[in-house]
Amino acid sequence: MEYVTFTLLILFLIFILMVLARIDRRTKNKWRKSAYELLETDIPDPEEVLKTIKHLRLYGGRIRRDKEFIQLVARLQSKLDSLEE
Repeated sequence: MEYVTFTLLILFLIFILMVLARIDRRTKNKWRKSAYELLETDIPDPEEVLKTIKHLRLYGGRIRRDKEFIQLVARLQSKLDSLEE
C-alpha cells in the first residue's frame, strides 16, 4: 500500500510541475506580446513601457538569460528615452 501512495505522490508532483511550466510559459508570452505591441505603437504610454520592462527582466531568467527578452528590454529602453526627449 505504501508503494501506491508513493507513486500517486510522485505523479501528483509531476502534474503540478507541468501546470507551473504551462503558467510560466503563458505569462512569458503575454509580456513578450505586450513588448512587441508597445514597440509597434508610435507613442506608447511611458508607465506601460516601464511595467513591461520590469516584467521582461523578471521573466527573462536569472541563470539562463533569454536573449530575446534582453533585446526587447534594450529596444524598449531606447524607445522610452526617445519619448522623454
